[in-house]
Amino acid sequence: MIEECCLIEENTRPRIPKTVRHVSFLDRGLRYYDKDLVKEQSLRSLISFQLNYYRGPWMTAPSFKVSSHNKLRTLDLSNLWFEKKLTGPIGNLKHLRYLDVSCSLIRKLPESISSLQNLQTLNLSYCSQLYMLPKKMKDMKSLIYLDLTRCDALQCMPSGMGELGCLRKLGMFIVGKEVGHHIGELQRLNYIGGELSIKDLHNVQGLADAQNANLARKTNLQSLSLSWRDDESSKFSEANSEDVLRALEPHSNMKTLQISGYRGSKFPDWMLESRLRNLVAISLKSCMNCEHLPPFGKLRFLKRLLLNRMATVKCIGSEMYGDGENPFPSLERLTLGEMMNLEEWETNSMGGREIFTCLHELRIRKCPKLVELPIIPSVKNLTIEDCTVTLLSSVVNLTSITDLGIEGFDDLVVLPDGLLQKHTCLERLSIKRMRSLRSLSNQLDNLSSLKSLDMTYCDEFESFPEGVQNLNSLEILSIYRMPKITALPVLPSSLATLWILYCEELTSLSEGLQYLTALKDLDLSGCVKLNSLPESIQHLNSLQSLRIANCPGVSCLPNQIRHLTSLSRMYIQACSNLMSLPEEIRNLEMLRELEIRNCPNLERRCKKEKGEDWLNIAHIRTIIINDQVIQSLET
Repeated sequence: MIEECCLIEENTRPRIPKTVRHVSFLDRGLRYYDKDLVKEQSLRSLISFQLNYYRGPWMTAPSFKVSSHNKLRTLDLSNLWFEKKLTGPIGNLKHLRYLDVSCSLIRKLPESISSLQNLQTLNLSYCSQLYMLPKKMKDMKSLIYLDLTRCDALQCMPSGMGELGCLRKLGMFIVGKEVGHHIGELQRLNYIGGELSIKDLHNVQGLADAQNANLARKTNLQSLSLSWRDDESSKFSEANSEDVLRALEPHSNMKTLQISGYRGSKFPDWMLESRLRNLVAISLKSCMNCEHLPPFGKLRFLKRLLLNRMATVKCIGSEMYGDGENPFPSLERLTLGEMMNLEEWETNSMGGREIFTCLHELRIRKCPKLVELPIIPSVKNLTIEDCTVTLLSSVVNLTSITDLGIEGFDDLVVLPDGLLQKHTCLERLSIKRMRSLRSLSNQLDNLSSLKSLDMTYCDEFESFPEGVQNLNSLEILSIYRMPKITALPVLPSSLATLWILYCEELTSLSEGLQYLTALKDLDLSGCVKLNSLPESIQHLNSLQSLRIANCPGVSCLPNQIRHLTSLSRMYIQACSNLMSLPEEIRNLEMLRELEIRNCPNLERRCKKEKGEDWLNIAHIRTIIINDQVIQSLET
């Protein structure tokens, strides 16, 4: 017998034959069924495919009774918006082998799930509000795959998880103080693989208790996260922390290691002796008492290193580099964050040894005592955030970078003299949260390779320098939350993307748009004082996407819109005073999609076959009004 399948697409409600065994639905497709999906209880699988991951009312959980289909083997309800819990007595699904409710808002699983003796896969990953698991989960002896990744609200594990001897995937284990919740529950779970996060290690009693976890025998694990509660009020001794971490040495093939909240003053021998030689990524966070760093430079495969909130580390130097000939031969990304007492970063004492030969991405955040960056020629991507102006000035010497981010220098009125003067290789520049910045003066003059400029939250910035029109390589310009910008200067004709978002004082676009013959994407959002689009919009004959949102001052669109012969998508939202669409829109033969939201006048005039503007837009293949598709023509 051939089993029949059925696919439910968005905006359809097909009649499902009694012989159908497998049903899948796309995005909003399931909301059209408010009764039994298949009356004869014949379903074997029901699978959700969510292509649009923006949660909305269309992603609500099914209202029909899933539990009535007691022959189900596979049930995938991922990315749906459950009202706190699963509906119906799901424990009736005795044949169920696969259950996926990942990325949902579910808060609690029904206790009846524990009776699903055939269930092999339970995917709860990214259920951010899930705070409790069934108390008798230890009875689910067939469970092989239990994914608790990023279930950050989970408070504790059910008692006796060590009895699930078939487990190959767990994702997270929270250590408790009571019997049945100890870290020793991991002892018999030697086949778990992938990623494992062990939390609340302050509840481990000491060396012997930690040894019961038996991590060294879990050879299928690739990624391990060990965390103590990052809480100043937590009372656990330095010695206990050191004993616990010493006993939790993983197997030598581990690829990723993260340690967070460790309160010891020194790291264990297995880190100091670099026994985990295959590590690719290391993250140390909130290890507040460790002054000395392990010799990570000896790890020849290490590609990513993050050091965050290492409050007592004063120097990065030979100690971390180790005694290898070429320290950090593979490191590609290095992040230093909230290193409040870091004063020095040594590279000059290496005796001719090459260092950081592959490092291309460097991020420095909140290092208030660090005043100079070493020159590392391989670095291409550099971000400096909330540091000293002196440290920022050292960017002058890093002329090989192609991507620069400057963030959080709130008191800086202008950038340091000559900061960008020699950066002819710079392709991307991002300036964010510079609250007092007033001008870029002549900083843009020599940026002949600049392709992208992003400016965000610069409260006092009033205007761009005239030199911006000479940036002949500029393709992307993004301006966000710049409250004192009133007009745009003449922009370079090379621009392909222009986003102007929430610039409340912007009143004119006239000069800025007149030469943008290569522009493909224009987004105007939150510009409340913008009254209209200029006639110079007629020059945008390459424009493909136009978005106008939250611009209540715009009351009409210019007739010159007829010149936008390449326009394929138009999106209009929350423009309450926009009275109508121009008649010339009927001439835009390439326009394939029109979406309108929260525009009362347009909604009325664009009603299918009845609205005054309908004849002007009837040729458009897809028309969406307030999330409802009112027209979808075949290609």
